[in-house]
Amino acid sequence: MIKYPRPIKPNDTIGVTATSSGVVEKEDILKLDLAISNLENLGFTIKETKNVRTNSKFVSSSPEERAKEFMNLYQDNNISMIAQVRGGEFLMEMIPYLDKNILKKSNPKWITGYSDSSLLNFYLTTNFNIATVTSMNIFKFGMPKLDPSLLLHLEVLKANDKIIQDNFKYYEEERNLDNSFNLTKKVIYKSLYKEESITLKGRLIGGCIEAIATIIGTKYDNTTKFISEFPEGILWYLEDFMANPLDLYRLLWQMKESGWFQNSNGFLIGRTRALKEVEDFTYLDALHKVFDDLNVPVIYDVDIGHLMPTITIINGSLGTFKYKNHKGILIMEKK
Repeated sequence: MIKYPRPIKPNDTIGVTATSSGVVEKEDILKLDLAISNLENLGFTIKETKNVRTNSKFVSSSPEERAKEFMNLYQDNNISMIAQVRGGEFLMEMIPYLDKNILKKSNPKWITGYSDSSLLNFYLTTNFNIATVTSMNIFKFGMPKLDPSLLLHLEVLKANDKIIQDNFKYYEEERNLDNSFNLTKKVIYKSLYKEESITLKGRLIGGCIEAIATIIGTKYDNTTKFISEFPEGILWYLEDFMANPLDLYRLLWQMKESGWFQNSNGFLIGRTRALKEVEDFTYLDALHKVFDDLNVPVIYDVDIGHLMPTITIINGSLGTFKYKNHKGILIMEKK
């Protein structure tokens, strides 16, 4: 059974911590300050951990310190939600230092983030059945005028039960310097197997491929047991940061051969930068080589990942995805 935190509400306190990289550059500090100001203007109180504004060698602090800061927020009854400040490279280092007993016994609270931060979300859901959220890191809120997708992210966390999200109309190919979204490219969802209309349903789980694949084969990998617990099947969502087609194929192959894709009803693949072929090996070659023998639908170029905006996905929720005419609707239920 999935454990859902209570919906957030006005005047709640959001804990902000750096589970991977912190924020130190002057321009980034200004964006973080703006993000906090924007959230405070929406009625929230922000509580930062001391590692948010530090960084060295791609991490905000030691693995032990990052885990301690996170656990302090998790045990704080005044905190309703923990927002990871940004992504990075080495979140996996802190996982051994998380207190498993506290995570099992404490009342759950929302954990949000994407990119490297999605590994923590994936680990918490697959090991402790805690519903977590893949969407914007807190840093994304640092724009002069909040994009509607950011407000939608908060609405998902406020919802009591059913959440419905349509695809966005446009996405950004190149970022604006002020952190706002540069929405110039039309959103077009695509079916790998050319279905014109299809409905997928299953328990949602996924994240950034480069991040979540790091725990394969370790004692922190409870994925095959988790996916076996849901007779309704699994609806995977996956995206990559900077993998080329060769990297993408290797990572997806490793997930598949580790048993992660058993009991799967389908796959939602986020937009990618891995479109440049390597010699004659393409992005679509990578997808076909992994998914063709699974005999399930694969929808790609979905509003998930690093090319903003992104829909908000609750790990562990029961998802229904309706695809038709290159558009999509995701319905999530807290069951």
